[in-house]
Amino acid sequence: MLRAALMDVGGTLWPEHVTANMGIDPCVEQLGRLGPQVDATHALTVLRRELQQDTGSVVQDTHGLLARALRSLGRDWAELEVLAVRRALCAPAVPGVRLFPGAAELLTSCRRYGLRCVIVNNVQVRGALEYWRDFTDLGIAHLIDAVVTSLDVGLRKPRRAIFEAAIREAGCEPSACVMVGNSEVNDIQPAIALGLRAIRVSIEEPPPASTAAHAVVTSLYDAVGFLGRWLETDDDWGYAKL
Repeated sequence: MLRAALMDVGGTLWPEHVTANMGIDPCVEQLGRLGPQVDATHALTVLRRELQQDTGSVVQDTHGLLARALRSLGRDWAELEVLAVRRALCAPAVPGVRLFPGAAELLTSCRRYGLRCVIVNNVQVRGALEYWRDFTDLGIAHLIDAVVTSLDVGLRKPRRAIFEAAIREAGCEPSACVMVGNSEVNDIQPAIALGLRAIRVSIEEPPPASTAAHAVVTSLYDAVGFLGRWLETDDDWGYAKL
């Protein structure tokens, strides 16, 4: 019997890549408040360049990376609190982000079905605290029970440890969880290996030719349908495509 849903974010609940802010970058403003005596625009460029070079590693030490980057910018930056700098790099999701159609309905259905909803996501600088702010701004925070990020765990998906952390938050056995995500490598395969059910979301790309997932959906409304069917019958484990 399903008791929890683990949810990816980028490419699953909202777009993987968000349109850049066309006005003044809010991160520049935030960094400027931390270090008014230095060039915040240059600092942001350096920090983002360093972060981009770290995205391929499964081990994540964002605070250590930022500390090294700040030292390279000179004493004025090196003396700043690394945590404050990381948070300054987290531009609010709203108004730049819009949920995919059906996202709120999917989360609402999880709540209606009595499923705990746990976010499990790879990130650069966004920790659980920043995600809670974003979810509050989007009006869905009340539908989410816990947030687990690679920043907080120190390891990125597909590493087993981040899924285990999410399953602990779910408070049930892996077999009672379903993973909803858009990446075969980062979401579906590791979830299946741990004994979870899995729904592959294909909104921003065509449905895959093959997948280990128990279902593939091109709309989050369809994901709601699969959850309902599994909860009603508890025996529909075959591959399906909508």
